[in-house]
Amino acid sequence: MTKQAHPISWFLGSSLTAAALAIGVIGISLTLTGTGYADDGRELSRAIPQNAEYTAECGSCHMAYSANLLPADKWRAITANLENHFGDNASLDPQVTARIKEYLVQHAAQNGKVMKNSTPLLASAGPQKITEQAFFIHEHDDIPRRMVQDNPKVGSFSQCSNCHNLAEKGIFDEDTVNIPGFGRWND
Repeated sequence: MTKQAHPISWFLGSSLTAAALAIGVIGISLTLTGTGYADDGRELSRAIPQNAEYTAECGSCHMAYSANLLPADKWRAITANLENHFGDNASLDPQVTARIKEYLVQHAAQNGKVMKNSTPLLASAGPQKITEQAFFIHEHDDIPRRMVQDNPKVGSFSQCSNCHNLAEKGIFDEDTVNIPGFGRWND
């Protein structure tokens, strides 16, 4: 013969079991997405359409960064000061600037999937330069200078597409990294 559980004991036990299962599911999902991105990057490229004008104008000096790498306020500040763009004059026709700004703001970080470690970035803290953002530094801090800055085939960390084969599509996962002169990068 089995002893019947007291209703309060049964309720508390069931509630604790449900809470433990929910915490476990959340933990597993966070573990599976712990690559540095909200996903493996492939969904990011589908979520953000390419913009030919932005790619042509901004990509003529450096890689045309994926719009979701910065929040809208950072893109507004950058496009508002193109005459002093990190030490260079990158001025454009005002109408071109307006269209590029509209594209960047529409697809900025807070409007879609964002990089992990970007909470300070979304809170408007931190520098405007992508290469000085916490998430960027975290992902690149163990790469020796000789492989990037001292490598004439790369030149600087701002030239993402020199090592990340799919960077121009917004895909930055480690499977796409091939450092010229050094080969595939394994973290």
